Amino acid sequence: MHPFTSCFQIKNECVAAGGRAPLTDIAVALNIDFDHIERTARLIVSNDDEFTLSNAELFATEYVHSLRNELRSLLEEQGHQTTAALCKHWNLSPELLQSLLIEKLSSTDFEGVVDGDTIYTSSFLDSRQLVLRAVLVALTKVTPISTIQKRVGLTPKRFWIAFENLQALGEVPGTLIGSRTSPACSYRPKMYDYLVKTCVTNQYRQNEFLQMSTLKTLGLDSKPALEEALGASEVKKLVNLNSIYMTKELMEQCVQSVQDDIQKSGIAEIRLSLQTLNLPLDTADEDLIGEKIASTEKDTNFSDGFVYNNSILTEALKSINTQIEAKAHQEVDKIDAEKKKQGGSKAPAKVQEDTDDWGDNKKGGKGGKKGGKGGKSGGGGGKGTTSSAPSGSGTVQVNSEELEEWLRESQTVPEEILTVVVEKLHQEATSALRKKVQEIQALQLVVNAANSKKSLSAIGDKCRQLYDSFNTFEAGTTSFADPLGTDLRQYLLKTVGVDLACAILSYATGIDNAHQLKEKQRDETIEALPEMVREPIRALFASLKSTDEDAIEKFHDAVYDCSVPSATSLSLRKIDKKGRAEVGVKVSADLRDQLASQSDPATTLLLSVLYLFSQAGRPTTASGKFVAQLIAQMKDFCPTNTFELLQSCQKGVVTCIKNKDDDVAKEILSEDIEKLKSAILQ
Repeated sequence: MHPFTSCFQIKNECVAAGGRAPLTDIAVALNIDFDHIERTARLIVSNDDEFTLSNAELFATEYVHSLRNELRSLLEEQGHQTTAALCKHWNLSPELLQSLLIEKLSSTDFEGVVDGDTIYTSSFLDSRQLVLRAVLVALTKVTPISTIQKRVGLTPKRFWIAFENLQALGEVPGTLIGSRTSPACSYRPKMYDYLVKTCVTNQYRQNEFLQMSTLKTLGLDSKPALEEALGASEVKKLVNLNSIYMTKELMEQCVQSVQDDIQKSGIAEIRLSLQTLNLPLDTADEDLIGEKIASTEKDTNFSDGFVYNNSILTEALKSINTQIEAKAHQEVDKIDAEKKKQGGSKAPAKVQEDTDDWGDNKKGGKGGKKGGKGGKSGGGGGKGTTSSAPSGSGTVQVNSEELEEWLRESQTVPEEILTVVVEKLHQEATSALRKKVQEIQALQLVVNAANSKKSLSAIGDKCRQLYDSFNTFEAGTTSFADPLGTDLRQYLLKTVGVDLACAILSYATGIDNAHQLKEKQRDETIEALPEMVREPIRALFASLKSTDEDAIEKFHDAVYDCSVPSATSLSLRKIDKKGRAEVGVKVSADLRDQLASQSDPATTLLLSVLYLFSQAGRPTTASGKFVAQLIAQMKDFCPTNTFELLQSCQKGVVTCIKNKDDDVAKEILSEDIEKLKSAILQ
């Protein structure tokens, strides 16, 4: 077939099909090979601009004209069309639609706008702009731009173009909040500002307060915004609480309401006091009001929602007078019992002062409790010397739990502030208790004054017994070579010597607890004595502190001066050898009794050493520090097996003190101690 004929027939077939014909349909209609049809179609397209070939389809100008006409009809109906919808409607690819139709719209009499993948008519855009204007005029609250855009039905680009057009015409009655590109961008109408200002002003004038939550909702939570609504001068007059602004006058009403309740009962719960004002206050607001009242009103306190006068504390303290008095009597009984325990009990020697007391090469000294207590009591029946702290009215106190229980029982304090009142009254309650204890003790002193003569006689007997024991132990120390002998005499001064000095002071003053006085109290007591008694007793206590070689002689001289008729008339004299022997026998018997009843290994060892020395005619008093040196002095008069047990027990005690968790060592020591007791007491 001639090429011209083929081209003519193919064009006719395309036109006959409406300007769009697939090459396959043309090949079937003309009964010509598809490849030939394709080559000829390409030739037609290259030579004739009125035809286009795409995806094995041939398009004629007539088809494009029909598309344009149909598009015009669609736009007249709807005002806009998207390329996606048109491609689906005409079964065209986006690229082909672009090349066939959209690119050629501007060159025709088309009145519209192509924006991205959307085609608009000018009338549609004008109508949308009018809709946008209507929406902006109608809005009375802050509205997200996304909501407005959705309502207008424009793409972001066309929306902002319409918005700018209205702005240029002065048809936008409001402002934008935030960046246009931000999802949070909003439109704030001027009408909204007017309504907000009117609302806030009316609320403020009517209620005299403004809630911060309301202001935050209205966008007036910042100070500049509030000043703009109310005026800077008015804002300065506001009282700022936690969740509310109120006028000073309203704050004064709140304060007055609380003060009225306080005047009635001395205490006011802020929440209840302010109920009549019907204010939307939260707990923090009430606390601020309470703190303001407490800071401005004298003798007023605030805690946990309550404002109360100090009179509440006074009444609360009065309400527990009965409990304080009962406890005062209990404390006095305890103090008396403690005094009796410290003054009359024969406590066994306590020798485990620290881990170094029982070392092998330690010198004797101050440390440890007095191992010769048994000797002293045996020699004269006097009290044992124990280290103790005074237990007087200054040490008693009311604990918080006890005070809280008393106040709860009295029902004078609301449960809500009970803990706070306990904290405030704790010191006063303790002071009241101590004062009551002192009053009871003073009364007891008056009652006991009648028995003072008997007491002085007993104290005098004790002084003589202690001095006899001192002389007996002093004689025993002379059998030891120095420095052990000197150390034992120094220890004797610090123990039995101190007891004797305190007993003489008790005799001179008429009080029986001189040993409990602190040094400052003791010195003050001595200074209050008449000169003829004061100077000898002062010299007596001074000799106890001396470390000179003649300290013992100074002590004896001071004892003599204290016992002369011009001082105390105690007539204390050194006992002779026969008297020391009698005291030694009593010391030995007393030590044996203590040893038989003792179970503590360290104390048992010390008592064993002292008992063996008293049996050997060398009674002495010592602490755990001297045990190692004393055992070394026993080899000559002590049986071999007993001496070996003493050495073994000494090592065991040191081991157990240094290794308190060593159960094996404790078991071995217990066995050796039992063997030692059996060997000594048999």
